[in-house]
Amino acid sequence: MTLYYVSIGTNEYQVEISNIHSKINGESIQAALVELGERGLYMLKKGTWKRELHVQPQGNSQYSMNANGKNAIAKVEKSNGKVRKKINKADTGDMNAPISGVVVKVNVKEGDQIAEGDVVVVLESMKMQMLMRAPVSGIVKSINVNFGSQLAKGELMVKIE
Repeated sequence: MTLYYVSIGTNEYQVEISNIHSKINGESIQAALVELGERGLYMLKKGTWKRELHVQPQGNSQYSMNANGKNAIAKVEKSNGKVRKKINKADTGDMNAPISGVVVKVNVKEGDQIAEGDVVVVLESMKMQMLMRAPVSGIVKSINVNFGSQLAKGELMVKIE
C-alpha cells in the first residue's frame, strides 16, 4: 500500500492505493483512472460515470487539474511513514498558469472579495479557452497579468488571501 496526502485548495485528503483497492479518507472506492495519451489526458471511470481529466505537473509536488472547465491545483505528498507536515496555507491561493497561453480576460481587480470557484482569468491556448477558477475564497491580493499577457506554464497569475 502507498499512502499519499492530497491538498486541493483548503481541502485535504488521505489517499491509499494498493494493487487490489483504493481508499480516500478511509472509504473504499471502485474507480479506474485510464491514461488517454501522453499529454496528461485521463479518463476517470466509476461504474457508468465518466469524467475526462487534464493533469499537468507544475513542479514542487503540485499538479494543475482541469475537469469540466474547472481548474484546480493539487499538492501531492507521498507518505514517508513520519508525521506529515502541514501544507503551506500561504500558497493555496496562488493561481499559476496550468499551460502556456494568452490572457483573454481578467474578471477581478485587487481588493475584490471572491468565492471559491469564481472565474478569475480566462486563458487561451491553441484556440481553446480555459476558465481559471479561484481555488479558495478570499480577497485578491495581487494580479500579475493583463489582457493580452503571454504566459509561460507555471507563471503566477493571481494571488488570493
